[in-house]
Amino acid sequence: MKKYLLLALLPLTAMAAPSLKGFEKTYQDWDLICDNTGTCNMAGYQEGDGSEHPVSILFTRSAGEKAPVTAQLALLPDELGNKTAEIILNGQSLGTIQNFSEEGNAKLSEKQTTELLTALKGNASIEVIFGEFKEKVSDKGAAAAMLKMDEFQQRLNTPSALIRQGQEKHAVLAPQAAPKIQVAYIKNPSKTELKRGEKQFNAVLALLRKSANSSASDDCASLHDDSEQKTITLYSLTQGKVLAEAVCISGSAAYTGYYAVMDNKLSKVEQVLENQYTFARYDEKLNTLIVEGSFKSDGIGYSWYGHEAAWNGKTFITTAEYTSGSGKGFIGGAWGGLPTFVSEINVK
Repeated sequence: MKKYLLLALLPLTAMAAPSLKGFEKTYQDWDLICDNTGTCNMAGYQEGDGSEHPVSILFTRSAGEKAPVTAQLALLPDELGNKTAEIILNGQSLGTIQNFSEEGNAKLSEKQTTELLTALKGNASIEVIFGEFKEKVSDKGAAAAMLKMDEFQQRLNTPSALIRQGQEKHAVLAPQAAPKIQVAYIKNPSKTELKRGEKQFNAVLALLRKSANSSASDDCASLHDDSEQKTITLYSLTQGKVLAEAVCISGSAAYTGYYAVMDNKLSKVEQVLENQYTFARYDEKLNTLIVEGSFKSDGIGYSWYGHEAAWNGKTFITTAEYTSGSGKGFIGGAWGGLPTFVSEINVK
């Protein structure tokens, strides 16, 4: 009884803090994507779903009271003309932007970043001139995204807030350490294929189909279609187990694999992974097996979202989650993978 009383009297600071959860949220023409370390990425685009000449501005800020905000501009590489661009803010030039990467991205100066953030608190007219083109970056939703970033990073009413500044002295969110995930070292990894018509193929496919049928939501149409299910790939793991890979959904718009952990005698299915992965690979540096899921949205200039998981000796554990944000005319998104979950991977 005394032990329970002592625990109840411990100050909250002595308790283990809950882990931070990343998220993605869209405010009209602006995306806000924050991860579990406290870092946020805020991306704005031209108005509407897409454009023949898309443009995007990305602001990035990590957690911590003195963390600066950095900014980048993204354009389509083949529209850059002389490899320079100019930003016109409320009728005034913010100067020429150079040093674009091959992907069409360039860093903005500290002064350009500050002036854009200040203007976006209210109504801002942002024009980008590049080559023979001119496009506007919408200000719709920017203030709401900035407010949410401040809230997530616990800056509201403090001097470091972007939009609701004040003089409160409470601590802002400190940078959170990425969780350390132990993955299993796979000695002499091997990848083999079972082909339709082989006796072992038929036996393993029957086990996979049975494990899918026992699932509460078996939506793997291709797994049950003999015309689509022609091979099963086996990846060696540890602890006398293998990962079996078959087709779950196969189509022009989407592909999903069916993944199940089996004993190395291929006599039983021990675990079934969620239907959210598209391929598996051995990581040469870590010597472990990674499964990845990467999916695209519909619409003009589709965007991507995805996740990764690694074998830890018992199961596959999530190691990364990310999104490209809105497509808005950029095929696959303007900024590649912006994380909502990051981790530090260590090998056992």
